[in-house]
Amino acid sequence: MLRALVTAGVTAALLIGPAVPAPAVPAPATTTAQVTGAYLQITADGVATSPGLEGATHAFAALAAIYDVTGDQQQRRSADELLGYILRVRPSHMNTDIALQMLRSPYLQGDPRLRTNLETYLSAVLDLFAAHPDDVLRTGDIRTLSGRAELLVKYADQLEQRSADPTRIRAADTAARAMLDRLAALQYTRQEAVSSFHNDRYVGAFPHLIAGDDGSMGSWDIEHWAPSMLSLDQYAAVRALAFGYGRLHTTAYNDAAASGTRHLLGTTQIDPDLIYAGAPAGFPLDGAMYETGEETGEQPYLITYGWSPNAIAQLGTALKAVRDNRVKVPHSAAWLASYWRGTPPRAVLAPGQFWLGLDAKIRYTHRFIEATQLPVPANFPWLDLERTTFPGTGADEVRRDGWYDGSGRGAMSAVYSRLAMTGYVESGGHDVDILNRAAQWWERMVVRG
Repeated sequence: MLRALVTAGVTAALLIGPAVPAPAVPAPATTTAQVTGAYLQITADGVATSPGLEGATHAFAALAAIYDVTGDQQQRRSADELLGYILRVRPSHMNTDIALQMLRSPYLQGDPRLRTNLETYLSAVLDLFAAHPDDVLRTGDIRTLSGRAELLVKYADQLEQRSADPTRIRAADTAARAMLDRLAALQYTRQEAVSSFHNDRYVGAFPHLIAGDDGSMGSWDIEHWAPSMLSLDQYAAVRALAFGYGRLHTTAYNDAAASGTRHLLGTTQIDPDLIYAGAPAGFPLDGAMYETGEETGEQPYLITYGWSPNAIAQLGTALKAVRDNRVKVPHSAAWLASYWRGTPPRAVLAPGQFWLGLDAKIRYTHRFIEATQLPVPANFPWLDLERTTFPGTGADEVRRDGWYDGSGRGAMSAVYSRLAMTGYVESGGHDVDILNRAAQWWERMVVRG
């Protein structure tokens, strides 16, 4: 049966605003001039756009992640300069993404300004929950809810390790538990998936919006989509539940994380036959059609959407959270009836097999990121090289060492590349050569005046 493949444009609409044309990316500048921003996007024809604060925040996060692995002092100097610029423009800079990165980054934790901003930000989250819990639990999108839950769990862990204020720890745990309970309740059972979408592929998936009793996908027509088409939503929810289980040992969080992981284990290989070879070729585009059947499970959807390096990298973070927190697949008949669709095979339910599968898939995410750093090699198997013009396969100075955004629009985005970079490092990708090359691409994105 043919199904339309809807692309990562949904994610792009959430993450990227319109770009303003600017001159082509210059050659790397010396570090004597003051940083005045970073580019947000490179168009398909090699033009850098939207230099400023937003691009700088992504470049800073990426270089910070790289430096934590490589220890390269030039990368640290560049990150320091970017942070100096960011805090001049926005002294209280902090958000959930950078807060989560701080809690795993020795470099970021070493900056007293960021530590102060983190405490202020977390106090605001806890105060909002204490004063208006429904605003936290029943408004907004699931990535905001998931991100806050994961952040509070990790924050409480860190406070405990420092023997910090028990009252603060209890407040973080209380708020995190309420958010995780909400996440678990929002997960679609088989009955809910069929009644809402007429599609049992959504068993174990999560809604996009968290309003109402059962959550909502808003106005998106997703009856024929697979959950992986909203991958960043799914990965964030699974990751938060896995970390919640690791700290709070609540069975419901284990069970929800396990059923959410079912969508993510389809394969550890790319099947060249699943490529869309339309015009332009090489990426999942609007209107791309795939023949799917029950024998394929989620695989075609997961793999084709997974052309986005940012999605593959973030997939790795979710799988590593499940693995590291020792999530196990339940064996109860009631859970199987409600949350297991039948794919992957039941053989993966044994804890040892489940964890081996997670390990293999995490390694796959690393291979994918490492293989798709630009320019891709001439024998790259997933592109119709006769018809595609992006990404470049030669000595392309503008795009070299970064990652395409995977959306089919022929552009490179600092947002997507940051998600690819930080996700790769967070999931255990530590190829120093890859990271050093990526740092050079980020250096070319920095604007100095």
